[in-house]
Amino acid sequence: MSDHHDLFLAVDLPPDLPEPVLSEPRWLLGQGDMPAELKSTDWESWGGPWQTFGGGTASHSFDGADMSLLVRAVDRPNPDGGEPWALTVRTSVHEDDFGVTMDVVGWLLRHATTQGWVGFVRDSGLGQVQHLVRHEDGFDLVDVRPVGGQKRVPRSSR
Repeated sequence: MSDHHDLFLAVDLPPDLPEPVLSEPRWLLGQGDMPAELKSTDWESWGGPWQTFGGGTASHSFDGADMSLLVRAVDRPNPDGGEPWALTVRTSVHEDDFGVTMDVVGWLLRHATTQGWVGFVRDSGLGQVQHLVRHEDGFDLVDVRPVGGQKRVPRSSR
């Protein structure tokens, strides 16, 4: 059985993102037509483009559903009144596609306005979790490692 990666990403994109740039995330999420020129990665070296973050089905590797959405954050305008684009992705990525997917994530994060924690990646084989942390120079995958005994706070389901 091949390993898969559970990818979760949640960021804001600028409200004034130019249409040629905005059309690519729309297509990557299955919400629009493929642009004439794709900029997110060198797709030819990966055998051609595909909708990396198309969702709407049960995940084939993890509990829950793969989903993706790009909408205006109308209830959370910027101080200047502009409404950012809110982007959320939860998808299962085959280990063979992980490199190209992270290229696309990097491209999206170069356009994002969100700083700090933006998501996580979980490996199905190792169970390892890494945080996605965006900063001015790009992003890092930061290993999640338990420190000593974990403090647990029980919660009832009432």
